[in-house]
Amino acid sequence: MPGRGSSGFRVVGALDDEDVARLAPAAVPAIEAAAARESTMTAWARWTEAAALAGGAVPVRRPDGGGTEQAPRLLDMLEDSALDALAADGALPVLAWWDRFDARVAPFAAAIRKDRRVAALVHELGPGRARTLPGWAGDAVLTAAVRHRLPGVEAVLALAGEERTRAPGRIGDRAGDEDPRQLLDGPLRVWRESASAGLGVFSSRLRL
Repeated sequence: MPGRGSSGFRVVGALDDEDVARLAPAAVPAIEAAAARESTMTAWARWTEAAALAGGAVPVRRPDGGGTEQAPRLLDMLEDSALDALAADGALPVLAWWDRFDARVAPFAAAIRKDRRVAALVHELGPGRARTLPGWAGDAVLTAAVRHRLPGVEAVLALAGEERTRAPGRIGDRAGDEDPRQLLDGPLRVWRESASAGLGVFSSRLRL
């Protein structure tokens, strides 16, 4: 596997149900297993407790700009992607599936050096809301029934009011994005357009 100095990618695109049926047997069990690991559940419980004590989001930056002791814990908790492991083993050519995205929906893609954008998103949303998103930590495969999950996804990503104002600052704490709102708006757009077109969704992250 590539080291921590490599680039992490977050990609969300639309697939038709036939392609989802081919992808799901390899991807879905791996995603579910990653979420069910004892180490993952223990780390998530600790993050949830810390977030509750901190008022919803664990601080990852000190006043002097350095990272808090919790900052690497969040990244470590989400470091291993099930799709990363499958891609490394040759069991699932994730890049090839990105080439199969349905042209009716423009995919969302973002990359950043030495960090994972999903960690920035989890940091902003907090563990309770982030855990309600389909799949695990940015990895998910859904058929056109995605339309039935859309209201729940909108409830998490379609922030408004004070939350919408606060989101870019918190996300920027982790990722240093020029426009951190894209982490919310980009995937949500793909979900909405896929649901409208009767397509499924392949949400994925990969380190190259």
